[in-house]
Amino acid sequence: MLMVNRDPRELRTGTKEGLDRKWPKRPDVFPDLMTPVEAAMFLRLDETRHTPASAMRTLYYWRNRGDLRVTKFARRVWYLREELERFLKNKTKV
Repeated sequence: MLMVNRDPRELRTGTKEGLDRKWPKRPDVFPDLMTPVEAAMFLRLDETRHTPASAMRTLYYWRNRGDLRVTKFARRVWYLREELERFLKNKTKV
């Protein structure tokens, strides 16, 4: 299980530890409660032209539009797997 323990400001700006360019290793199994980086990888943003920093901006955009709900506790933003799956189903055209 991948746990990215970084300051949320670093994830938002992508200015530290190469987050503006380099993705961490993709986990084999995603947890039920994910960090923003894990959520972006779950949505496969790492397989597009997104950098980790741009993926965080995209998640933030979807969150602010009301398309993607988050869980906030311990002064951090977390994504429930169930919510990410709902988001993908809503994005899937029938």
